Amino acid sequence: MGEVAEALLRLLNRASQLRIEYDPTQPSPCVQLPPDHHDMVEWRPVPASPPAALDGVAVHPSVREFYGSYLGWEAGGRYAGEAVHLIVVRNDELSEQFGRTLRRQVDAGEPVMVAYTDREQLYSVDSAAGAVWLCASDHQPIRQVAPTLAAFLADIE
Repeated sequence: MGEVAEALLRLLNRASQLRIEYDPTQPSPCVQLPPDHHDMVEWRPVPASPPAALDGVAVHPSVREFYGSYLGWEAGGRYAGEAVHLIVVRNDELSEQFGRTLRRQVDAGEPVMVAYTDREQLYSVDSAAGAVWLCASDHQPIRQVAPTLAAFLADIE
């Protein structure tokens, strides 16, 4: 397991301590059934494979590892004092849909999003160098925040 997958798993395991509302229209192997009397369920991260939509795409290996290591639910924390929400998919179908979005980002020369803030900004990875950038909602880079995705994830509290 690589550094990115380890850091992601740590954040997903921490987030999985919170129960989520069961939604039968969004099936996920992460969900531990049955729901309780409030329709809340436990969940856990499960291993995943990189989306096939990323095959042949010149995306940074850390992004491939991030999106190809675990399925999960909402995860995040605080980064540099601000709330951060990781973009995590909960099933293989969503993984493929999101893989196509990532392919379009790479084809457009945009950094690839991995998280977002409450202020509608994005944390994205430069596909060439692997650095993490804070970006505006239109994907335009504002400033570099971490030299690697593993470093960014490790600094999320």
